[in-house]
Amino acid sequence: MIKFTEKQNKIIEDTEDYVSKYMENYDISHDFNHIIRVKNMATTIAISEDLLTDDIFIIQLGALMHDIADHKYCSEIFTQENIIRSFYEEILSKNIIDEIVKIACNTSLSKEYNNETPIVCKKLYCVQDADRIDSLGSIGISRYFAYGLVKNTTSIDDIIKNLEFRTNILMKYIKTSYAKAQAEKKYAIIQSFIEDYKNSV
Repeated sequence: MIKFTEKQNKIIEDTEDYVSKYMENYDISHDFNHIIRVKNMATTIAISEDLLTDDIFIIQLGALMHDIADHKYCSEIFTQENIIRSFYEEILSKNIIDEIVKIACNTSLSKEYNNETPIVCKKLYCVQDADRIDSLGSIGISRYFAYGLVKNTTSIDDIIKNLEFRTNILMKYIKTSYAKAQAEKKYAIIQSFIEDYKNSV
């Protein structure tokens, strides 16, 4: 069991409150429930990687902040990094804030996919893998359809094509051993769903 300090627990709780309110207008494909699932999975992955409690504290904060100021939902005048630094500047050291920023601002698959120089950071890997696992399995399927409907995607076929294309890519970007095992199981559900859909139309 992870034993955070009283101060660490308070910072995590305050961050959860802030993020929950911030994301009230996000659609259900990227809601606060997604954030909590990513935080919890990232923690499980971190434990499997034998990371220290202080590392897991940073991982949890990075996971909680990873969808703040998401371009799909916001036209913020402040960047994700600005928001994170402003939120923590009075309560955490610059070094810890730098690590939270590194994690939160580099979690997305599209950012890593387009980055010519991959970032080597085990704490980041935990959150990246957790976020990607949440795009797989039954939860992942539900999230793809929710996002497609909100964005008025023209047909179910288009949602299925996007699901197939993106999950095929993200499977190549899972890094940790525990996450790879979980991802394989959940990707099999995606493949079975797509095969059944194609056989039904």
